[in-house]
Amino acid sequence: MVRFRDDDLMSNIVDREMDKRTMLTAFFERNRIDETARVYLYKYFPKHFTWNGSTRRWNPRGRKNQRGRIVSANPAEGERYYLRLLLSNVRGPTSFEHLCTVNGQRCETFRKAALELGLIEDDEYLSQCLEEASTFQFPNALRRLFATIMIFCQPGDIRKLWNDQFESLSEDHRLHCQSIERVQNMVLTEISVLLQSMGKNINEFDLPKITDDVNLQDAGYRELQEEYGIVLEPEHLSAKDSLNPDQKNVFDEIMMHVDNDLPGVLFIDGPGGTGKTFLYISLLTEIRSRGLIALATASSGAAANNMPRGRTAHSRFKIPLNLENNSMCNIKKQSGAAKLIRSAKIIIWDEASMAKRQAIEAVDRTFQDIIGVSLPFGGKIMVMGGDFRQVLPVIKRGTRAQIVDSSVRMSPLWSLTKKMRLTINMRALKDPWFSKFLLRVGDGTEEPIEGNYIRIPDDMTIQCNNRENAIKELIHAIFPSIEDNVYSSDYIISRAILSTKNESVDEINNQMIEIFQGEEKVYYSFDEAEDDQRNFYPVEFLNSLNVSGLAPHKLHLKIGCPIILLRNIDPSHSLCNGTRLICKGFMRNVIDAEIAVGQHAGKRVFFAKNPSNPF
Repeated sequence: MVRFRDDDLMSNIVDREMDKRTMLTAFFERNRIDETARVYLYKYFPKHFTWNGSTRRWNPRGRKNQRGRIVSANPAEGERYYLRLLLSNVRGPTSFEHLCTVNGQRCETFRKAALELGLIEDDEYLSQCLEEASTFQFPNALRRLFATIMIFCQPGDIRKLWNDQFESLSEDHRLHCQSIERVQNMVLTEISVLLQSMGKNINEFDLPKITDDVNLQDAGYRELQEEYGIVLEPEHLSAKDSLNPDQKNVFDEIMMHVDNDLPGVLFIDGPGGTGKTFLYISLLTEIRSRGLIALATASSGAAANNMPRGRTAHSRFKIPLNLENNSMCNIKKQSGAAKLIRSAKIIIWDEASMAKRQAIEAVDRTFQDIIGVSLPFGGKIMVMGGDFRQVLPVIKRGTRAQIVDSSVRMSPLWSLTKKMRLTINMRALKDPWFSKFLLRVGDGTEEPIEGNYIRIPDDMTIQCNNRENAIKELIHAIFPSIEDNVYSSDYIISRAILSTKNESVDEINNQMIEIFQGEEKVYYSFDEAEDDQRNFYPVEFLNSLNVSGLAPHKLHLKIGCPIILLRNIDPSHSLCNGTRLICKGFMRNVIDAEIAVGQHAGKRVFFAKNPSNPF
């Protein structure tokens, strides 16, 4: 701290320096007098304006562009760091006061302003999330949200969060029960069941103990109760009557194994559109209607959602992420998952061609160990399906030999597997000509032109007269009259635009979001580098990274827009990687969404604002 007396000569020098324009204050002044300058962030300002050191002003730049950067600041520097954070995210500020004003309210510090904008993590945001959700949802939905927060948001003080939100979590039970202890036990019991469905135990968390003798479901039999409690859809019960001859032959073969209790491993091979999923649904419904357990799994969340009570194979069988040639699944012999496997009559694994052979072999070894039978998969009836023309196992930076080696075809189990093939029933397809063309391309029989090129037919292309409006024309062709159907879930999920690059996906998504009506809400992720004590990786650099498989730093949402879940939250209730949802509402710390596809379509769910956006 440096101090000067009022009569000191140095005080005049300090006043004179305070009146000088700096690059930052000149940036504010330029925004006040030039509306076109307000669209640029401070770090991009040198690209469009040039600094004149003599007049100390920003002037419009000519043709040549130039990159600029903001002076680095460490989080330990306090307000200077938060000022830098605001300048990296707020467009067009005209003064320090303007920079500190959020939603019409003046914040006392830069940190408070960054907090109100959601740029930094707030210790109280989880409590605020539950309070916001309680204004338009019932307590049972809040309890599911509370369980999700416990697992995925890593609250620092779960007991305090429980104490603060107990009244909202228990509102329905308190209407029918006067005993606070009994109400607490009922709430904890429901949360315990939800945690079990997500693979966790309530005893792992700092919550009050269940003191009363309540009817808490035994964790060892919960999985069995869930499978026995599946409600069969009427249209699924009649599915077997609509099978084509190929599907009917496969159906009868598998049911012969079920009726005669014959173990076996079967693989259903067929291109897309042959009705493999429809066949799975017929098998699952037929077996479950007899009071037996049939497990439905898939290598991807999207495929699992297409089957009733489908789960990803990694979730159902606890397959380790880092696989070795001798890996085992993380299933204990006395656990509920082990009892469920022993009780299952048949297990269906869709998109098995996408799974690594090490994963399938790990499941095989685990089943033999749990069941105590040395036959493949412990003597279970194992039905796998897939299409080797589609995506094979993904090996990061792998060679062709490594990809082939990881395929299920290279496993010793493949020689013990009975293969059944489905052919395309063209009458069942909406566009048989289109499917025939794709199959010819995939099989390599389509006649090339000019060497190795293939000409795409005119019926499969969209004519574009203006390259600058190409994306708009594409959106208009795929989503005609979207302005009149933005609130129709069926309209939104029945169409999709595919792209080969993430940059193109982001550009299309941004233009799609602009079409939707209503208020836009932006959620920010909180990116940080571990063990970066010297701030080698500034926050804005981490925020600028757009890594494949991770959500962007800024998540733009409007009511009615589709969103896709990027992580497994509760696979037993279709909240898994790849689940498509429709945004139905949002507040500062909570998102209200509706599941759009699968057996839980139409179900409303909550998502708390997460340090890493899950969408």
